[in-house]
Amino acid sequence: MAHRSRISSRVVGALLTGAVLCGTAACTADGSPDGRSGAPVRPDKTTVAAVQKAVKKGAELNSLSYRVSGKVPGQGTVKGTASFRLRPRAADMRMTASGGAQEGEFSVRLVGDAGYLGGGGRAAALLGGRHWLKFALEDTDAGGFGGMLRQADQDPAAQVSLLSESDDVKKVGEETVDGVRTTHYAGAVDVAEPAKERAEKSPLDAGRRTKVVEQYQQLGVSELHLDLWVGPGDRTVKVRERARAAQGPLDVTIRFFDADKPVTVQVPPASDTMDLAQKLREASKRLG
Repeated sequence: MAHRSRISSRVVGALLTGAVLCGTAACTADGSPDGRSGAPVRPDKTTVAAVQKAVKKGAELNSLSYRVSGKVPGQGTVKGTASFRLRPRAADMRMTASGGAQEGEFSVRLVGDAGYLGGGGRAAALLGGRHWLKFALEDTDAGGFGGMLRQADQDPAAQVSLLSESDDVKKVGEETVDGVRTTHYAGAVDVAEPAKERAEKSPLDAGRRTKVVEQYQQLGVSELHLDLWVGPGDRTVKVRERARAAQGPLDVTIRFFDADKPVTVQVPPASDTMDLAQKLREASKRLG
């Protein structure tokens, strides 16, 4: 088992360590969220109701697409696009990292119970000419891909929904985002020890909410600052997430589009894919 772990770690490190940048909760930028100051102010009921309507509508979506951008300390600038579907589960993320230790383009696809990591020419050079590496989603370690898997398997609507739990949510003002007239709301949420009463405010089922909170906790986030831009029909147009994470400030902006449009994710050709689990089994047999 120890040798298997070393094989997995070597493959992971050589292949695409930049892939851990792919999730919305991992994209960070210089600076940190503004701290709350002064005496606590009870949120305006109209503001709370407007935010709850927006996050409820988002939580009801089965699919959406989004653009994400930010910076990761030591890794540079990260940007990309993603399409996400809850039922049946599927995701297609295409990201670029530049200006840091890890540079280049990479892709992550989730289809059913399988994940696929693609790294273009760099992957082909390491995988005997193949461009994709397959691994099992139910494997929390995933041969060393556990962190990348958690980043790829994001639920953007669930992240946005946490704003409805904020004790200081406020209306910032009216703003235009990419030609769309929106209302800007902001607030902070304690995700260190989510209380039962907070869960009762959430429009999500318990499983989705627990999963997204745990993702922030794994990053070492205790207080999450959210900015939400809501457009016509109570649709979320843009969201910004900021926090102090264990390895530095977290700051990511997501622009949503194509809500509840069909999302189709192609499984990479078997002839162009290396199955990580199969390779590890073969290696274990050779090593006894």
